[in-house]
This record gives sequence, C-alpha cells and structure tokens, in this order.
Amino acid sequence: MYYHFDIQPVLVVLFEISVIATLISLAIFLRRILPLHKQRRASNRRDGSLPDGARDGASIIVYSNDQSAELESLLPQLLRQQYAPGYEVIVVNEGDSPRVRAVVEDLQMTHRNLYLTFTPDGARNLSRKKLALTLGIKAARYPVAVMTAAGASVGSDGWLARIMQHFSENNHTEVVLGYAAFDPDDDSGAARRVRSFDYVAESASWIADAVKGRPWRGTEYNLAYRRDLFFRNKGFSRHLNLRYGDDDIFISEIATGANTVVELSDDSVVTILGGDSRRAALDRSARRRFTERFIRRRPRLLDAIGRWAYLIALLTPVAAVAMDVSNGFVWTCAGVALLCWYLAGMVWCNVMTALRGRRLIASVPFILALSPLRRIYRRLYAMARRSKRYTWE
Repeated sequence: MYYHFDIQPVLVVLFEISVIATLISLAIFLRRILPLHKQRRASNRRDGSLPDGARDGASIIVYSNDQSAELESLLPQLLRQQYAPGYEVIVVNEGDSPRVRAVVEDLQMTHRNLYLTFTPDGARNLSRKKLALTLGIKAARYPVAVMTAAGASVGSDGWLARIMQHFSENNHTEVVLGYAAFDPDDDSGAARRVRSFDYVAESASWIADAVKGRPWRGTEYNLAYRRDLFFRNKGFSRHLNLRYGDDDIFISEIATGANTVVELSDDSVVTILGGDSRRAALDRSARRRFTERFIRRRPRLLDAIGRWAYLIALLTPVAAVAMDVSNGFVWTCAGVALLCWYLAGMVWCNVMTALRGRRLIASVPFILALSPLRRIYRRLYAMARRSKRYTWE
C-alpha cells in the first residue's frame, strides 16, 4: 500500500477534538479521584482513638429482610467491637421471622446489648424498610445511630470506633459516611470487571462530592447520624411513599458540608457479601436513577460530561484513520492521541485498588470509554422495568 503524508483540515479538527476531549475528561476524572485519595490517606493517618469529649454511646441498627443466615455471620462481628463508651445492637426485621428470632435469642444469652424488633405485618402504603429503620432508631437509647444491613461483613473490631471517633462534644459532626465494597471474589459471572468498575466509579462520585462539602448520598451498609438530627428532620416523612431513598434522598436532606465527615480508613470499610450479579446491578441502578430524581442536586451531570468526552476522545482519531487509511501522518497522530487517551483512563486503576474493586489494568480505559453506552442501556432498562417504586404499586 502506498502511504502519503499530507493531512486535510478536517483531520486536523478531529485530532484537536480528541486532544481537547481527553483533557476535559482527565480534568473531571482528577476532580473525582484526588479528593478521594486525600481523604483516604487522612483517614488512615488517624489512629482511631477517641478525642477529648467523645463520650457518646452508639446504637447499631441492623436492617434485615428475613436474612437469618446473614445475621448469624454478621452479629458476632458487631458484638465484638472494641468501643469503650458502650454500644448496643438492634436488629430490625421486616415482619416477625422465627428464624431471625432464633438467631438473635441464641446470641442474647451471652450478649445483653443485643435486641430485636420487627415491623407489623399489616403495614401498607409506606416503605416497610423505612418503617423498620424508624422503629430501630426510636428504640435506640444512645445518641448516635450507626446503620448497616444483613448481608454485610465487618472485618475489623475497630470499625465502630473509626466511625464514632468523629462524634464529639468539640465538633459539629452529625453525619458520618462510610464505604461498603463488594468482594470481587464473590462475583465470577460474565462482565464482572464491568460491574466492579461501575460500582467503584459510582461510589467515587458521591464520596468525592461529600469530601468537597457537597454530600448527597451514602450507603445503607455503612453510615451514621445523630438520632436528634433524624427526629428534627421528621425522619423519612417526606418520602415514606417511596420504597427506597433512605441512603440518598434522606442523606441529601440532613447532610451538609458543615456537619458531615467521610470516613475511608481501611478498618472502617465493610464488605457486601453475595457478589454483584448482572440483575442485581441493573436493579440497583434503576432504583438509584429513580430516587435521584428527588435529590435537589444534579449529581450525574459532571460525570456524564467526563465520560462522553472520554468516548469522543477515542472515536475521533479512529474516525480520522478511517477517512484516510493510507496517510502515514494520520496514523502517527492517531497513535499519539490514543496513547494520551489510554493514559488518561489509567488514572482509575488506583481508585479500583483504593475502593477494593477488582484489579483492572489494561482493560480500564476501554471499560470507562463504553460507560456512556451502558448508562443508556440502564436508563432504558429502568424505564421498561415493571418494579415497585412507590409503596402502593
């Protein structure tokens, strides 16, 4: 094949678009990534000891939906937490479950700080999960409610101390946002790398916003807030007609830059057991997309711009080569543009490690580039999915 080395103006424009799009996406990615790494280092530098004035006890609220096997694993981990001011563990189950009751009663024989409550079976037209959490918070006797759920695993005996170290008489902290990670070894299905990346990238978005003083979401498996803040906000009353929203709509209502802290130390991270299947990931995305409609902020806009810019940065040099495949100069420019594009995507590798995602190296840029298309698919799935979003449906 004969190669020539002249270049048309339209090809120059394509390469310019690729460079500009790469820089835009990289700037947005770093805006997400750098605060996260900074906060994680700061969290790990703290020794976890209680500051002066920290005398608040903690009430750990464990939500369960008849998950006796999961509770049998989780409750011993919670009951051996090392926290001197004292704490209690309250299991709130949807309905009265003999299996859950048996698990709790067996542990109550040796742990007097373990309690069980459940929602009445006749509850209608309100979220049973939010009702269960409300019952647990009302039953709590300590000023701070630490929320988690059956299906989580707490790997450190210092988890509670790490979360509670931020609540003290000498500061204004009322909300602490922790992190929960899926165990990559639990997911062996197809597209597991894609699911792991999407979960980490989505988590990095709300964590980075919270670090920068704009909290709008947490995770149901690992967050804490003062009980009086819950009651001042009238609990979940503004969205009791929605099945979900206890960790995004509610957090966006009560959390501010002045009263919220993000805790990312290694001891504070909990693990979500059971893997992240394709159906579970799609359903979770559909629920999030629905509840985020009720959040005053628009959390997805900046991420969408960055991801679309990254996809454009890939497509434009490919289009330039397709327009003049025999031009050696075009191939050279395309190679440089794609190398810059690839390196920009590699900045997410450290995030995958920091947030305990699957270790991805060579595939990260390609998974990232196709994320806008996956979002379109998930949007269509959410629109077509016949699921119960309101309590009366």
